[in-house]
Amino acid sequence: MWSHALAVTENNFVAEDNLGGALILEDKEEEAHPHFEAAARINPKDPMSRSNLGTYFQMHNRMGDAVAQYEAAVELTSDPILLSLTYANLGAAYLSLGENETAHKNFDLSLRFNPGQFKAWLGLGLLAQKQGKLGEAITDLSRSVDLQPTAQAYLELGRMLTQTGHVPEALDAYQQALKIFPELVEAQQAVAALQQQKR
Repeated sequence: MWSHALAVTENNFVAEDNLGGALILEDKEEEAHPHFEAAARINPKDPMSRSNLGTYFQMHNRMGDAVAQYEAAVELTSDPILLSLTYANLGAAYLSLGENETAHKNFDLSLRFNPGQFKAWLGLGLLAQKQGKLGEAITDLSRSVDLQPTAQAYLELGRMLTQTGHVPEALDAYQQALKIFPELVEAQQAVAALQQQKR
């Protein structure tokens, strides 16, 4: 539908955004990228394409570029759902850059707009883990998987539970991660190691 819209209209940034979004859902991020670039070029004040470009750059480990796009997106929108998602992604980018305080601030902003933003809880869990606050990390990661089960959050939760000696719960978390993403090597290795310990 969006391909047709682009074929019959010119400078349609909404169609560019939506076609890019549809391609992302099919795991075709490289094909999606030019559509987000086009949307941002047609309408530089379009927050959705900025946020999408930020995600693309983040996935390609270009954190500086990701931050710039996310910062632009939050300046351009008042939509609470988009703000919450973008602040959560911004927090994750700052966390990757080692800017923990700024990351924390962005995760908090994300949750102010949407207390159910699972990515922000995941980020806070990773931050707490980094700071050695394992109990807090387990609480935040558990909240993240309750809101939206993801392989990454279950993997991190498994690691925290292992470190705190909660082996059966850790094993369960790793197995949940593998249900979502069976090829997750870190979870496979962790399950094998814990089962070895039990023998």
